[in-house]
Amino acid sequence: MALLGDGSLYSWGYNHNGQLGLGYESNEVSIPTKIEGIPDRIIEMKCGNYHSMVITSNNDLYCWGNNQCGQLGNGI
Repeated sequence: MALLGDGSLYSWGYNHNGQLGLGYESNEVSIPTKIEGIPDRIIEMKCGNYHSMVITSNNDLYCWGNNQCGQLGNGI
């Protein structure tokens, strides 16, 4: 994943668990693809092996990917 200076977020690579934030249409994405649907500017990004998280300028947290151990923070 890559967070650009304007707050836009792009992802590519392995996506078996939806960790790229692009849905589940493809298990692998070879071209950097913009993540849509987050209404505010992204100011920070963190990635695990099978999940990803971002914080926006409004301090909202968005998480996606594998939640097998509760790593998305929304319960198991």
